[in-house]
Amino acid sequence: MTGAFDLVTVAQLDVIEQARGRCARLVARVRTDEQVERLEGLAPVMPLDERVRLVAALRDVDDVDVATDETAADAEPGLAYEFVDVAAPAHAEVLRPRPEGRVLPVVPDFLVRTDPRDPGARTGYVPGGWDMFHIGHLRILERARAQCDRLVVGVVTDEALVSAKGRAPMVTFAERAAVVAAVGIVDEVVADSSSNKLLAWERVGFDVLFKGDDWRGTAKGDRLEAEMAQVGVELRYFPYTPHTSSTALRSVLDAR
Repeated sequence: MTGAFDLVTVAQLDVIEQARGRCARLVARVRTDEQVERLEGLAPVMPLDERVRLVAALRDVDDVDVATDETAADAEPGLAYEFVDVAAPAHAEVLRPRPEGRVLPVVPDFLVRTDPRDPGARTGYVPGGWDMFHIGHLRILERARAQCDRLVVGVVTDEALVSAKGRAPMVTFAERAAVVAAVGIVDEVVADSSSNKLLAWERVGFDVLFKGDDWRGTAKGDRLEAEMAQVGVELRYFPYTPHTSSTALRSVLDAR
């Protein structure tokens, strides 16, 4: 299938799911920045390399390539996604989100993390807002997954984000959870409604907690380290990358 794949949304997940259900192997062909601007009248919010990496991370996508001018030549303005069955080259159709919308998964408040098949598995937990899922989010998940056997991701609820940041997220909790759950390296998704990570530990039972290094050396970071040490959990920090953020994306979208 061919598309812009700009921002990861439940609408994108819906059409990808439709396409994957019609073939044994799904290749996503990503349009270049120039093609997107020519067809849609606006440049994409995310650059090509980031859009390629994000769509490649989705569990329903088997491979990714970049559309050439020839492959995009027949596209019409406003065309969202084009599905081509390679077994029938003459057949192409536009895939759009289903009118009834994608069925969003029910995200439980907690999960029991005991796996009798692999009792020695090391579980990692990384909480976050994951608003307007972008390349910075994916890098965090990739780093976390490389340092544990099983990755559980906490998605902060809308109410908790409003309480912490003073504003609502651009994307609702159910949709943010659905997007995170669609990433292939994520094993489980849980709701995170409290800044008290001991409550999360009681529910999830993780062995290592991942946080951004903007917490390191701060009063809240020191408090978190002490709390996690009480239950034998290792706290690992990741580099904070302010150049790619949901705040920056919000500014771009607000300006349009």
